[in-house]
Amino acid sequence: QHTVMGQVAESVFSGFQPGVVLVSIVTGLILVLAANTAFNGFPVLGSILARDGFLPRQLHTRGDRLAFSNGILILALVSIGLLVLFQGNTHALIPLYALGVFLSFTLSQASMVRYWFRHRRPGWPLRALLNGTGAAATGVVAVIVGVTKFTHGAWIVVVLLPCMVALFLTIRRHYDEVALQLSVDHVTPPPRPAGHTVLVLAGDVHRGMLPAIEYAQA
Repeated sequence: QHTVMGQVAESVFSGFQPGVVLVSIVTGLILVLAANTAFNGFPVLGSILARDGFLPRQLHTRGDRLAFSNGILILALVSIGLLVLFQGNTHALIPLYALGVFLSFTLSQASMVRYWFRHRRPGWPLRALLNGTGAAATGVVAVIVGVTKFTHGAWIVVVLLPCMVALFLTIRRHYDEVALQLSVDHVTPPPRPAGHTVLVLAGDVHRGMLPAIEYAQA
């Protein structure tokens, strides 16, 4: 079947086939660019969340090509899983995409409003107004898409988001507990042995290193 863009191009160019082909090629390039945007953005976002302790530390590690390879691989696997799960049906995938995109726009614009109010740099009222207007516009669209396409697949995003936030908080709590267990605060270091020097190689100073020092002294 002809796509909507193909039908519009045929009507506009009135039988001029090179124009129709050109529109199809440009449309394909735009879609490739849109897909590539996620692979550029998610690994960086994942590394920031991993650095702050909300995702596993492995997402903050760069690969041989100095890219966040783990984030790229995870995104690729999730994308393949969605295509297999929905059997490549774009009508089922579009509600997920649309709601995710407009919700992301809303959160980013609202975050910029908070940023301007906190730092109050020159010209911040106008910039806060622009970002606030954008957040309101995309927020309205997100609500409309979520309500009208809820039964068409948007419910997955609505259910998945709280689960992801809970997962982020759980990971952060785990890292906080590990940091507390490894902390050397309020811990008395072992006395220095007399008569000889002991050298213990360690990558970091934490509580797990103290038993190694005691063993070396023994």
